[in-house]
Amino acid sequence: MIQPIKSAKNSWTVFWVDLDEPLPSGADFILPTLMVVTDERGVPVAAPEMLEELDQIRVEDFLGTLIEKLGAPDRVLIGESEEWDHEEWKAFADDYRVQIQFTRFHGRDRKDIQILTQKVTMPQSVTDAATPGDVAAGLLNTALRVRSETKRIALLKKALENDADCAGARIELADAEFRAGDWTTALRAYDDVIEREYPRWTGRKPKWWSDPATRPYLRAIFGRAMTLWHQQRHAGAAETLADLLEINPLDHQGARFLVPMVYMLSEDFDAAQLAYEAYEKNYPNDYAEPSFLFGWGLLHSYFGRDAESSARYRAAILKNIYIASLLLDAPAPPDQFLWQPSDRAETNYAREFIESYAPLWDRVPAALRQLRETLDESRERIEEIVALRRRMFDFQDQRYEPDYKRLWQELVSEDEKLTG
Repeated sequence: MIQPIKSAKNSWTVFWVDLDEPLPSGADFILPTLMVVTDERGVPVAAPEMLEELDQIRVEDFLGTLIEKLGAPDRVLIGESEEWDHEEWKAFADDYRVQIQFTRFHGRDRKDIQILTQKVTMPQSVTDAATPGDVAAGLLNTALRVRSETKRIALLKKALENDADCAGARIELADAEFRAGDWTTALRAYDDVIEREYPRWTGRKPKWWSDPATRPYLRAIFGRAMTLWHQQRHAGAAETLADLLEINPLDHQGARFLVPMVYMLSEDFDAAQLAYEAYEKNYPNDYAEPSFLFGWGLLHSYFGRDAESSARYRAAILKNIYIASLLLDAPAPPDQFLWQPSDRAETNYAREFIESYAPLWDRVPAALRQLRETLDESRERIEEIVALRRRMFDFQDQRYEPDYKRLWQELVSEDEKLTG
């Protein structure tokens, strides 16, 4: 039996354990987290609660229900977890007038909990009717839903144990390595997905991306390119993105906006020029990213085409009014209390641009000169945009205005004219 912390007070202790065997949950499968609440004698005060993951809201609701049913203990001992929001636990303690104390589990406690909960899980074990592929698919669905990265990775690994060909789980694990910044492992994982998926699609003409089955392959190629980029292997990243664009010209992942920029990072300006020319040919009337247009302006400066450079810069500056100022270390427009038409117009986008591409302008001094001249010429228009967007910020919540929709659309149209 679980040994509680000795105390003269009436105490409850909250334990939980993550089980290793998949259990059905609706149409999916889970790796349950079982929570048990015991009293000061180590006796459970209620049947174990089965959770999809360690969810503080569910835990608080469960404890609150027990307190309302059985009365409040003097204190509740809870195992520490990185999932907890301690401020929320403080509010819970105040609401129910209990003392919350965090502690650490012992290995012995977890083993006891597993023994205690076997009777709960055995009747719900996976039946022979579920194929390994079904289990893997169900675990993948759950992994895409949970918030805990630790639980997500456990679910994905268990999915692959059941079905090594579960490409969805494999690409999600590769992305997890990417998020963790382990570039070597991430690259190996992406290459593994590509190697497994390539024979599946070679010689076929699938509906790329529209068919969800094709997405792990496309995501792996894109992930490989991003990993090479982080490793400063820009030439390889650009070539990988170009391959992706050749495979899927409809380009659901936006590779067309990255190819020329990454070529320039590799100092292959001729290849970047060809990429921009291909873009003009293959994507007429396309919406161009602000970063893409700034890069185009830079390229024109590199080849000495000042008029074309200024035109691209002007279009880019009006799409994002912050990037040029950050590049030039010049006074920037305000970034608060302004309505923005999209995330591409915001300061966060501008800062990400600087982190990714600012070194390019150090390599082409003429590009900075041309950019500064174009920014100076655009100051009056930028001030008009700022004034309008400040008005739009103030007006956007005035839904009580009877003619709100018409007036708002007029403001949007005016913004489009100023930035077009």
